[in-house]
Amino acid sequence: MTLKQALISGCALALLSVEAKAQEQGTEAPQPAAPQPAEAQPVAPVAPAPANTRTITGKVLDALTNDGLPMVRVIIKGTTKGVETELDGTFTLEIPKGPVTLLFSSQDHKQREVTVGANRDTVTASLDATFVEEMVVVGRASELARKHAANSVASVKAEDLNRAPASTVDQALQGKVAGANIQSNSGAPGGGMQLRMRGVSTINGSSAPLYVVDGVIISDVAIASGVFEVTGSVSGSNPAATQDNQVNRIADLNPNDIESIEVLKGASAAAIYGSKATNGVVIITTKRGKSGAPQLSLTQRVGSYQLANKLGSRRIDDVAEATEVFGAKAADYFQPGRIYDHEEQLASNRKLSYETLASVSGTSGDTRYYASAMVKDDEGIITNTGYEKQSFRLNLGQKFGSDVEVNTATTFIHSLGARGLTNNDNNNVSYHMVLPSTPNFVDLQASRDGTYPVNPFLPNGSNPLQTAALMRNNEDVWRLMGAADATWNAYKSDTQNLKFKANLGVDRFQQKNELLFPNELHFEPVDDGKAGTSLFATSEVLNLNTSVNVIHSYKPASGALSANTSAGFQFEQRSLDSTYITSRDLTAGQPNVDSGTQVGVRQNRQLVRDRSFFLQEEMLLMDERLTLVGSVLGEQSSNNSNADQVFFYPKIATAYRLPNLHPAVNELKVRLAYGETGNQPQYGMRYNAWSASNNIGGNSGIIGTGVAAAADLRPERQGEIEAGVDALLFNGNAVVELTVYQRTINDMLLQRAVAPSTGYTTEIFNGGELQNRGVEAMLQLTPVKTDKWEWVSNTTFALNRSTVTSMPVPAFTVGGFGTSLGAFRIEEGASATQIIGRVPRADGTCCDIQKIGDTEPDFRMAFANTVKYGNFALSFLLDWQQGSDVINLTRFLYDASANTRDYEANGAKRQKDWATNAAVYVEDASFLKVREVSLTYNLPESYATRIPGVKSARLTVSGRNLFTFTNYSGLDPEVSNFGNQAIARNIDVAPFPPSRSFWTSIDLGF
Repeated sequence: MTLKQALISGCALALLSVEAKAQEQGTEAPQPAAPQPAEAQPVAPVAPAPANTRTITGKVLDALTNDGLPMVRVIIKGTTKGVETELDGTFTLEIPKGPVTLLFSSQDHKQREVTVGANRDTVTASLDATFVEEMVVVGRASELARKHAANSVASVKAEDLNRAPASTVDQALQGKVAGANIQSNSGAPGGGMQLRMRGVSTINGSSAPLYVVDGVIISDVAIASGVFEVTGSVSGSNPAATQDNQVNRIADLNPNDIESIEVLKGASAAAIYGSKATNGVVIITTKRGKSGAPQLSLTQRVGSYQLANKLGSRRIDDVAEATEVFGAKAADYFQPGRIYDHEEQLASNRKLSYETLASVSGTSGDTRYYASAMVKDDEGIITNTGYEKQSFRLNLGQKFGSDVEVNTATTFIHSLGARGLTNNDNNNVSYHMVLPSTPNFVDLQASRDGTYPVNPFLPNGSNPLQTAALMRNNEDVWRLMGAADATWNAYKSDTQNLKFKANLGVDRFQQKNELLFPNELHFEPVDDGKAGTSLFATSEVLNLNTSVNVIHSYKPASGALSANTSAGFQFEQRSLDSTYITSRDLTAGQPNVDSGTQVGVRQNRQLVRDRSFFLQEEMLLMDERLTLVGSVLGEQSSNNSNADQVFFYPKIATAYRLPNLHPAVNELKVRLAYGETGNQPQYGMRYNAWSASNNIGGNSGIIGTGVAAAADLRPERQGEIEAGVDALLFNGNAVVELTVYQRTINDMLLQRAVAPSTGYTTEIFNGGELQNRGVEAMLQLTPVKTDKWEWVSNTTFALNRSTVTSMPVPAFTVGGFGTSLGAFRIEEGASATQIIGRVPRADGTCCDIQKIGDTEPDFRMAFANTVKYGNFALSFLLDWQQGSDVINLTRFLYDASANTRDYEANGAKRQKDWATNAAVYVEDASFLKVREVSLTYNLPESYATRIPGVKSARLTVSGRNLFTFTNYSGLDPEVSNFGNQAIARNIDVAPFPPSRSFWTSIDLGF
């Protein structure tokens, strides 16, 4: 039995056992027979309904989940006569003959009217969740109804997240959060995304947001695979190992397990998370068991990925042109009319991908449960690439009487990503670094005996088709996440409530990277003089966090105010241990790392401990129209020079509601908030670095790296002021949010030169100031809503501008490949994301260094629409980026080889102009993408129930990233060679090509 089969069987057995146990425990005990009377009394016949009435049956559904809604009040409009729905949402009601209007109302859903015709005897009504009643997170241990919230908090529900299958959670979020720029670094299967909220927030610090899953602060670290040992990408002007097409580990989560995602985009909302929240906080809540009988659901998806774009290459018309461009040897290979599409040959894999999902949820007595299993296999478009994932989740909730409740959430995940060989390299071995120098008239395909020809147009003979077929770049991850929290309601009265809450979280994973470049590859041993390379890397990551909180609520009988006070203490620990073993010159082609004649070992270990305490107060005044929120967090971290120093992060916010301001304005709210967050120094910055891998006269020795830390090294500090207006219009058919903000980041982590007499050359210190200003807007409309038709449209808009307002050191570059190709410069008074490069002087001579582009978009917009008609639903999402520039070095490589598709018309001129103007390879990355399209059909209940045990069935066809409309000449305007970097983004160097996916799904409910 394979590992995958074992996991499938194990998950299925676990789900069935959970369901069986729940059904067994949930079965009512047999009741004693009622005593029989001594004499049988005549039973009065049931009186028939009066001639002027009739009986109808119906069901009320949640518009998002399609689940039945219990305890919905159904009344005949204009009367007080009505009923409440049962647990499954069904109801029976006696109504007058003729047309009748029914009024449906629920505490958590929008009111709805439905007209029942004289000839109808059944009715089904779908209710939307009430926007103003949705709860949002405002602290570590508290939440408020959205109508009272004083900050902009973006929420994404499960239905919106999973309309079209996505490989990773962050991919599923693209285009759904205003102010969040979610960018794919390449098209490689298994992820590799970067999420930036409200502009750039650091230069040398961490740029990743904080992820919190069910109260657990999880790791999203991106660990290099070690492929740079073969590509030599670190040997150039960018020595950091950030060009390995890394995966950030939020990719491990199963998007189908998520109930909701809340995004705290700025310091005014995220201050309670202190020195890890400058880049925003993403709070993920997974699904919990629903009340009632066990509900089992199964989903089967089948789909495929297809190459979405190609660069093309120069068409050669005759042998004279072939030899002129590619040298005399071209005459041996050129044949008129014979062309090979190397990109298509490389990325032609169309194998089926699949995803199988199963879940069961329900309650049994005081126990609430949710269990799920997933098996996923995404086939990559390039040979020997793909992404497999298996996961199992078990969430349990248990009440002990009326005062104690315990919840646990456990997830076990395994993923295997085959990443291929892409991105920048200095040895001419990765696919799209080789293709620019390879003419399309040379045949690189394998012969009948399976051997691949040498590429005659590269000195090392590198053949990308052979490389894809024989090399291995696998990333194997095993991960366990667990969360437990306990709540004790210590005291409760009519006016007060005191409770204690404690939680514990653990996130542990092991990432194993296995890379093999066998001796048979033509570039082995040409690249380094040694035949064959094998690399084994293992990284162990452990995150622990625990907290104890006390929450006191007070609401006097007068209702003059409602106050909620919370306080708590947290302890967090993060550790990383990575080991890389590289073996070269493999004996007889053996893959083991001990079979090489040259073996090297590197290790990286990190350990960070944080402690914090907080106090927060939330008050509702003036008939709950006025909201006041204030909090302060004190935090210590071992990453600071003084690990015992406490840094404080305050927050204050207010909002005022004006309900029923106008017949068309159901709710209007103005809000204002200020907060501060931080960004810790990176691990190791506080220490004076030393290198121990040296020898002096043959003896081992330690040599200083020349980098020291300031004695008062501390977190970067961000202060943000945010103001906004929210409105609920036309009985909820229009929802408007408008937010403006200003973020000021000071005490940034910078480097400066120091006197050599100190024994060092560089010092890391705090200084400088960076400012971001922006606007965010959201408009949700329901233009049409009838018995059969419904149309919901959601539009988001965001723009941000950054400025370096103070810089205590001279202007400096951060990443890129120098001013001849474009680099990033930090200088006072300029944009933090500007691209600079050489440009001709006014007199035509070379050269001045000036701004030639900027990676910050002019604005981002998204348009999400769902149209429902009867049992059909059509959804689509358009994602629009205007502006943002990309340094297109892939085009530069093709031009330099005279092999660009448009070389004769434009490429030759670009190469000539580039000698004095780097801007010719900086391109506008504006695009409009069709992110998602899905068409769903809900089978009528009368058809679905014909299958034994089935209650509901749904068929869906969907697609992701179907079309991209752009003038960008590269493979994809969403690209970043250096991965999740703060500044050096939007560099296109031989990325993994993009793909589009098509899916067919069936969902069954039991």
